[in-house]
Amino acid sequence: MEFGSIEFLLYFLPVFFLFYAITPKRLKNVALLAGSYVFYAQGTLSHGLVLVISILVNYGVGRLLDQGEKPDASQQGDFGEKRDKKRELLFMVAVMGNLAVLCHFKIWAEAIPLGLSFYTFQVLGYLADVHYGEVRAERSLARFALYLGMFPKVCSGPITSYAELKDQLESREITIAKVQDGLRLFVLGLAFKTLLADRIGILWTEVEKTGYASVSWRYAWLGAFGYSLMLYFDFQGYSMMAIGLGKMTGFDLPENFNKPYLARSVREFYRRWHITMGTWFRKYVYFHLGGNRKGEGRTVLNLLVVWLLTGFWHGISPNFFMWGVFLWSLIVAERLIERIPIVKQLMLWPRLYLWFVIPISWMFFAITDVQDLQAYLMRMFGMGHGINVYYGDWLVCLKRHGAYLIAGVICATGVVETIFEKLRNKFLSNLILAILFWICVWKIMAAGSNPFAYVSF
Repeated sequence: MEFGSIEFLLYFLPVFFLFYAITPKRLKNVALLAGSYVFYAQGTLSHGLVLVISILVNYGVGRLLDQGEKPDASQQGDFGEKRDKKRELLFMVAVMGNLAVLCHFKIWAEAIPLGLSFYTFQVLGYLADVHYGEVRAERSLARFALYLGMFPKVCSGPITSYAELKDQLESREITIAKVQDGLRLFVLGLAFKTLLADRIGILWTEVEKTGYASVSWRYAWLGAFGYSLMLYFDFQGYSMMAIGLGKMTGFDLPENFNKPYLARSVREFYRRWHITMGTWFRKYVYFHLGGNRKGEGRTVLNLLVVWLLTGFWHGISPNFFMWGVFLWSLIVAERLIERIPIVKQLMLWPRLYLWFVIPISWMFFAITDVQDLQAYLMRMFGMGHGINVYYGDWLVCLKRHGAYLIAGVICATGVVETIFEKLRNKFLSNLILAILFWICVWKIMAAGSNPFAYVSF
């Protein structure tokens, strides 16, 4: 079941929130946990079992890793040293075990369990925080299960640390204002997904049907821009829906996107894009490798490790590793170029540069076959000989999709969210949101809804 499906919007959502609203405060966690497993159970039963096993095993490992009160050095002795070595071994085995499950499904399985990458990274962060004494292990199995499996964020994130949600898992306030804010975010996210991402996505589908080697260079660039906007509004839309649903259940989930296409560099772009994943990699990989504290050469190497692992998070095929290396090379080049004083004074150029390189980077992401990727990149730059190319294809594309592309560029600036924030709780705002919701429902019933782009990750 997906957030953008009729089953979720007209059946699951109203029934669940009616049930959740009448549930006593002390049983809210139980109600949300039950709803989450009904939501998850709509997929493959064996995939639901993977989540249950992950919860049970990692809950037990977390309890074993919990240091409790650290003894004084004078009192620790050989027993304490042996205990630390056992805990270190347990931690490493648990990390490798979780990664082995992730690798198994990414490499050999025909389908990946819903949200596997998201909840695997969450549990790895949780175990690291417990192991290094940043948090105490969760004592309640129900709260731990809710932390990993709550339906608002299980399939799309945000990737949240246990420390961010610990207090909210124990107790949280659900107010009318919070529910209204959640509904606004949910409907806007649904509109971004249904009315922008799904419509712009048709452009990329037409490119694929035409053939990667059969497009003119102008059409190839329009396809790259279209895919970039489609992916953004798909993921941003789902993140907004997740955060909105979180608010409606009493949780304040962290922001996952912050107008990335207004960034001035690739490095800044990825501080604004999928923020929670970037935060995870910085804390648990980059900083543990030494960050930028061990010289420029080591910093560049650490960044390479991070981007190779980021590529792995998305998939095992070579294109994802090429995507990671491409972005790493751009970030390293930026670090060198930014040392030139005049670069800091240029305001417009960095943003134009970003809109040039980011669509190129997404082609590494979109086209999994390396030969097809090479053919498409060559068409983008007018290189080589195309196959049966119609050089007026880009004009046809603009007539069909130009309005959606313009709307996408405008909405990528964050203007829509700003307007609705200013009209917050006004009748006009609520009326527009209600109309948007039913337009989305009509569109889904008429044309269907494309699956969430990150559902296979």
